[in-house]
Amino acid sequence: MNPLEKALDDYIGKDFSRFHMPGHKGAEGFPDYYKYDITEVEGTDSLFESSGAIAETETRFAKIYGAGASLLSAGGSTLCIEAMLASSLNPGDKIIIARNCHASAVNTMALLDIYPIWINPRDLYGAEKAFAENSGIKAVYLTSPDYFGVLSDINAFAKLTHKNGAKLLVDNAHGAHLHFFDEEMHPMALGADMCADSLHKSLPVLTGGALLHIKDGSLRNYAKQKMRLFGSTSPSYLIMLSADRCAEYLEEKAKEDFSVLKEKISVLRKLAFEHGLAPKTENIEPARLTLSVKSTGMTAEEFGKKLREHEIEPEYVNDEWAVLMASPFNKEEDFVRLQKFIEDTPGNGFAPPEEFLPAMPEKAMSIREAVFAESEEIPVKDAVGRIAAGLNLPCPPCIALAAPGEIISDDIANLLIKYGIEKINAVK
Repeated sequence: MNPLEKALDDYIGKDFSRFHMPGHKGAEGFPDYYKYDITEVEGTDSLFESSGAIAETETRFAKIYGAGASLLSAGGSTLCIEAMLASSLNPGDKIIIARNCHASAVNTMALLDIYPIWINPRDLYGAEKAFAENSGIKAVYLTSPDYFGVLSDINAFAKLTHKNGAKLLVDNAHGAHLHFFDEEMHPMALGADMCADSLHKSLPVLTGGALLHIKDGSLRNYAKQKMRLFGSTSPSYLIMLSADRCAEYLEEKAKEDFSVLKEKISVLRKLAFEHGLAPKTENIEPARLTLSVKSTGMTAEEFGKKLREHEIEPEYVNDEWAVLMASPFNKEEDFVRLQKFIEDTPGNGFAPPEEFLPAMPEKAMSIREAVFAESEEIPVKDAVGRIAAGLNLPCPPCIALAAPGEIISDDIANLLIKYGIEKINAVK
């Protein structure tokens, strides 16, 4: 048998509870899927010039989410983030950006020669200070929810951003489902100008399916032009078809399903808190459960092994946290297994780690200059005083301890070592 096919079949054969992306949890599929895998032929439209069937699907999504326009992506939120930044900024422009951004945002800033003004996650005061101390800022960029499900105050950031004549851009990759709860939590409804959604992370869409939402619908074609700068000329029709089918689900059943899911996760989150396994944290998106590994005294390997003994496969585990992502397509048995795991795994209620840098590192060159400079890999212990050539970001806490172009200080080197990063690329 082919090795990848065997590996996938072995995993499927275990019948584990899938508390990881994608959101379909293996419950949805296409009969005879090979026959749907085509290219741009007469009558099937073309993604980056959509004016037929694909455009109709995009219009349908815009109506669902209340956007001026929604652009379909078969290249994940990465393609949406690239197009979002390219549509909003020009080379040399400045952007206020939260430090927990995805690597694709940093890579795009390098390609476009955009200058970041870094703030800590959810730091509204930091954004206010950045506006006061810098002129010509074109946009504010947030990641909300983050990988652990924590939400930013989008409404407050939108008011601040618009007051200063800038655009609010949101990486909502982990929140495509946020529009379907009783309380409106989706960035487009809370004031974002552009927003990237990974449909596949929490909804019944194949991996790679995403949307770029735009408040101003007149920018649709301009954003399409920017998207084609980065996207494959052969986007997957299977991915796009799965998104097309998902639209019907969102219109007819999503709100009911996510209401039920919210209650199930709320019960489990309360149980985890009572067992000292999760902090009492506010502003958490309702479909995700983040458990404290550190509070149990176990290593990541031990915690992961115990999850799998309960027939659960998580999204992520390390020595501090385990992330479990749920969707309406999880089976009832999955939640029973997770409840049993929580009951069998006491913790001591460790507080969550602080998700901030006490002081942003000193910048020696632009991101673009650093990324394209000649570099070498060196031990972190030898990196003090050197300039980072790449992004150094442990997960958790998903904070860039050193971004390209920044000088490695003693404090940063110690943090890198603390989070298990032993080597970095430094500018020669």
